[in-house]
Amino acid sequence: MTHKLITAGAVLAATIPAAAAAQDVIVLDRIVASGGFTPIEAQTYGRSYSILTGEEMEQKGLRTVQEAIRTLPGVAVSQTDPYNTQVRIRGGEGNHVLVLIDGVAATAGDNGEYYFSGLQTADIERIELLRGPQSVLYGANAMTGVISIITKRAAQPGTSYEAGTVAGTDGTYGADFALRTRGAAGELNFSVQSRHDGGYDVSGDDGGDDDSSTRSTINLTGRTAFASGIEAGFTLRATTQDYDFDDTNYAATDADSYIVDTDNTGDRDELFASVWAEAEAMGGRMRNRLTFSGNDIDTKTYDPADVLTSQSDSSRRAAQARLSYALDAPALGQARHILNAVAEHEYLTFRRASGGTEYDRRMNSVALEYQGEVTDALNVQAGVRRDFNSDFEDATSWNIAASYAFASGARLHTSAGKAVVNPSMYELYGYSPGFYTGNPDLNPEESVGFDIGIELPFAGGRGLVDVTYFHEDLEDEIVYTPSFTSADNLDGTSKRRGVELAASYEVTPVLDMALSYTYTDAETATGTVEVRRPEHQVGLEATLAVLDGRGSVSLGLRHVAGNFDTQDWGAYATEELPDYTVATLSGHYALSDRAELVARIENLTDEDYSEVWGYEAAGRSAYLGLRARW
Repeated sequence: MTHKLITAGAVLAATIPAAAAAQDVIVLDRIVASGGFTPIEAQTYGRSYSILTGEEMEQKGLRTVQEAIRTLPGVAVSQTDPYNTQVRIRGGEGNHVLVLIDGVAATAGDNGEYYFSGLQTADIERIELLRGPQSVLYGANAMTGVISIITKRAAQPGTSYEAGTVAGTDGTYGADFALRTRGAAGELNFSVQSRHDGGYDVSGDDGGDDDSSTRSTINLTGRTAFASGIEAGFTLRATTQDYDFDDTNYAATDADSYIVDTDNTGDRDELFASVWAEAEAMGGRMRNRLTFSGNDIDTKTYDPADVLTSQSDSSRRAAQARLSYALDAPALGQARHILNAVAEHEYLTFRRASGGTEYDRRMNSVALEYQGEVTDALNVQAGVRRDFNSDFEDATSWNIAASYAFASGARLHTSAGKAVVNPSMYELYGYSPGFYTGNPDLNPEESVGFDIGIELPFAGGRGLVDVTYFHEDLEDEIVYTPSFTSADNLDGTSKRRGVELAASYEVTPVLDMALSYTYTDAETATGTVEVRRPEHQVGLEATLAVLDGRGSVSLGLRHVAGNFDTQDWGAYATEELPDYTVATLSGHYALSDRAELVARIENLTDEDYSEVWGYEAAGRSAYLGLRARW
């Protein structure tokens, strides 16, 4: 499958015509593109968010999305091996986070999560992390936040090319290529990436095989203007991942004996697509948009004899009609008050084995959102949504957010909302012989939460600190039995609360420093601690410009403490994992205006640690990359 993707990419690259976009280039840094049904200016957005640009990730040598988002407040990342990574926000579960790639829901239909492992940053323009309830905008699975990944577009008229390669320790290597073209009628953007991760011995006994992974992706996006105020576009993304993994020993008596070195293999195929059309009306006062999107995700695993041991097929199909209306101006671009109205239909399918029973469900939704500049200092966003479910009770979600800018430069931001997460298809219907049996009687999870924070500039604008307190009450939390043989709704209220801090400071014209800290207190309704949500996470980074600005060196430290996990053996006890501190060193050097070198050493001190009981984290590794544009 990898070779097929690369061959198809070469054919597409050879046949892409010259095209491009009629509008001026949007400066994305000034907006939160995914913050509403229409983009919102960053300084008026009331919810807590973080943005990582492609340039920042490139200069720090960040190769994968999971590496990049580890640095953000409120995020907990737990990795068992090179093919399986879970991401949690604000103490929620992995399927409480919605992942979007170019606006298309990327979360799998079987478990409601996205498999980040190996997702490369080479073609990513920016990552937007939106914290807090987002169900009004994005429906179920957006309870604790949204991770929106936006790929690169042609920035200027004409045709441009970009290519990169990386090589590292443990037999890791990769390459990528992109072609982007833009003209009077529209734009077309094509990229292909492939990366082989040599892996490491997750058993930690230094005698087993390394679990490797190969991931290849083709991405194609485009849009065209048919006439003034009328345009259409599409996205198409295909990914294949092949990986090795070990067995687990449920008769283990300790972490060292839990992982058993075997030659199991797996493969995962993903296909994401969307088509959309947009037209202005009433002289630009109204904009109508119709979008069709979907994904297909197929996962198979095999034993050492290449016999199929498990399979999961899922799909999502969605249609959305959106109307945006300027309440107080003749054109949306001039409006201080905008009303968005949305109607959606979603259809999910899940099959747990080839030829087995196919399960499906449908949901219809309507939503309203208001974005308003009440005064020059006060901005408000508010919305309400009603979901009409085929398999569950209908649900209403809501949110409200406000941003207030003081004359001193400080900014207060606060938000509150209600969100819903429907049980995943696996929780309802999944089945593993002698292991897990689904529970079709599960109810959706519901939460009500709020946050309040303040941004404070200091040192004459050279520094900025943002401190946010968050609180969420979760009802009907879906929990598994200690042995993971079934799932059920938990009576009572599960609580998540904490503090997020992000600070940046330009110490000198050549030295920048950044600090992040997250305190999370997450417990179930029975008072037990939630696993894989560290109580304390600290990140510190210093970046020094060198060689007259042609290069930079960054040193990063990440400290994690108070992380609990359930042992998958014996009495299935929940215990605290040892604290750890991981250092990363990266460098960036511009060979010319069109070529640059990037180097990175992860786990610089070769720290011995685990993010999940029984699974050893990766030791020290190094990478060197070359990137060129023309």
